[in-house]
Amino acid sequence: MTGSLVVAADPTQRLRAADLQRQTAHWLAAATTFLDAEEFATAEAWRSVESQTGLGLRRQLHEAVQDLLRLGRTARELAGRAERDPAALATAARAVQLFRRRFTQVETTLEFFGDAVNSRTSETLRIVLRRLDQLAVASMAPVLTAAGIPVPPVLTYVDKGMGASILRAGIRLWNPGTVNPVAAVKVVRHNLYRPTSLFHETGHQVAHLTGWVPSLRTRLVRALADDVHLQRMWLPWASEIAADVYAFLLTGYASVAALYDVVGDDRTIMRWPPGDPHPVGWLRTRLGCAFCRAVFGAGPWDDLERAMMAAHPVDRAEPTTAGLLARSVERLPQLAHACLSAPVPLLAGRPMAAVLDPRRVAPEALGELERTAGPALWRSAYWRGAEGIRMIALGGLREAEDPARSTEWIDRARTWMTTVAAA
Repeated sequence: MTGSLVVAADPTQRLRAADLQRQTAHWLAAATTFLDAEEFATAEAWRSVESQTGLGLRRQLHEAVQDLLRLGRTARELAGRAERDPAALATAARAVQLFRRRFTQVETTLEFFGDAVNSRTSETLRIVLRRLDQLAVASMAPVLTAAGIPVPPVLTYVDKGMGASILRAGIRLWNPGTVNPVAAVKVVRHNLYRPTSLFHETGHQVAHLTGWVPSLRTRLVRALADDVHLQRMWLPWASEIAADVYAFLLTGYASVAALYDVVGDDRTIMRWPPGDPHPVGWLRTRLGCAFCRAVFGAGPWDDLERAMMAAHPVDRAEPTTAGLLARSVERLPQLAHACLSAPVPLLAGRPMAAVLDPRRVAPEALGELERTAGPALWRSAYWRGAEGIRMIALGGLREAEDPARSTEWIDRARTWMTTVAAA
């Protein structure tokens, strides 16, 4: 009599196979809960997200969960086979380990977006963040349209801390095979109603899509061609400088004053941590003031710079850093020109300012907007839609240039950001 020889599993192998089935059942049950988006954010919060953004995001997350469940079902089948065939035990064990690791990666993705959406905890925050979603898209549209690139949807969320951040659209997420369908921008609570940092973050997205940073880096190399030590200092900062330029082109001096409020900590403003992609806060603020002088001439930014220098004189920096800071200051006009004039490859070599004219946010231009619109500027849906970004620039300018009335401007900004505007 002939036939296949069946090798009986020893008791230990059977125990291992049974345990693999138990583990798989646990992780599959847990993964099944991922199918309900309301496990991660409330229905009201999801509804507050723009339909294009929310639907695309939920579709991408659903596909990630379906992939995870398919992986889990495969692991379950292999674990069942291992109970009958000891030769399948090693393959089943690897499948279970892969499944549990993928579970964690998908969970991290879902928790990130769930927390972001769920930061819309009140009707007020839902209004504000939806408005910021719209402003963020509007900030990218002129450049990306000119470059022939689709404008990605944006999901803004509020969180603690000092500085904003972005998880760019188009990058791979924590779980393999999932590409981020939205630009997810964190706006910190202290800048929620003065959100110039929002445009720094959308600047990162635009710079990435248009290939701007390498061009800006080349301009910095040329501006510092005779000082290799300054080159080594400035070149790693190119990406953050590009984003600062973008915020400046859209909101002018307001972006510089808001930046100084973030970096002005006495403990860190003159520090140069190894590997930090951000410019030294002291130089970063002075570069912003140099942008203002290059485009607008003299103005309140000069007073801000003098106040900062009085509070943080250069000799308070570590000796090895202080010399580089002092030499950098001598080059600021050249560096500002290099940054503002750097060509953008996907804009046919034109600078970013050719599309985003910074003269539109000069104090005189913002004053003209204020006079033309009158009181309706802060109440009308028309002005909010047509000039929302310049309204942020105007509010930030007035808050910064007249400290005695800053509370009035802060309250005005909060009111227009949180109120459903009249037509």
